[in-house]
Amino acid sequence: MKRAKRTIVVLSLALAGCQGTIAPPAATPQVFSLQLLTTPEMVALVQELAAEFTPDSGVISLRSVTTRWDSAIQQVQMGQAPYALVSFVPASAAMWAAPIGYDGLAIVVHAGNPVAALMIEQVRQIFQGRITSWDQIGGPPLPITVVVQAPDAEFSQVFQAQVMDGQRITPSARLALSSARMIELVAQTPGAIGYVSLSALDDRVRAVPLDQGSAPIAPTRSTVSSGAYPLRTPIVVVGLAAPDEHSIYHEWFAWMQSAAGQAIVGRRYGTLLP
Repeated sequence: MKRAKRTIVVLSLALAGCQGTIAPPAATPQVFSLQLLTTPEMVALVQELAAEFTPDSGVISLRSVTTRWDSAIQQVQMGQAPYALVSFVPASAAMWAAPIGYDGLAIVVHAGNPVAALMIEQVRQIFQGRITSWDQIGGPPLPITVVVQAPDAEFSQVFQAQVMDGQRITPSARLALSSARMIELVAQTPGAIGYVSLSALDDRVRAVPLDQGSAPIAPTRSTVSSGAYPLRTPIVVVGLAAPDEHSIYHEWFAWMQSAAGQAIVGRRYGTLLP
């Protein structure tokens, strides 16, 4: 069967699509070998996207390599891998990119912290060390413990770009070496505040709604999809160039943006359409 061409919605390029014709099936399915770099946070998503993708002809064999976001981008830029799936791409990286969904940057506190909502400016001042007690912003009389991930971690880059606006984080901040450790530290510390991916949230911590002058907005898959929640980052496939429109990569990436692919993305993240 001749594979139908699909259209990939890209950040800087749109590929045209058309319908293929039906031909007698081959006796032996063709095996398409794919390689995709990904970050630890995206492993589960990539596995599901591969497991539920059925090419128009043949089957796929995926080699998924897990690495840091910056290493993934560097390897693609050096031609060591064709594509990577990440949620942060530096503005200086001149690469082809196709969005497949959105991740939300959730500001998390201890589950027992009753603070109703925060403005982004308040979050910035907390992480700067300028607001040091929760009762300064309507919370309990409890010292604030700032928890951050490593400065070069993927979501630290998103946090710096969208919240800190070039301002330095207080040197008294505690360090969490992973999203899982961030959740543990915040859950164990009554006055703690930190940040994680939408997909990393669990009921051990509370995601604080953000106040932008109207009704506070909590980070959910729905509010991230619609853009109502202000702290979100695109999940993108990146490469040196767009895949050839006749290639299996083009077919897979376009399928990720289809209704079937978006249903899988929407299990953990925001989707391209609300």
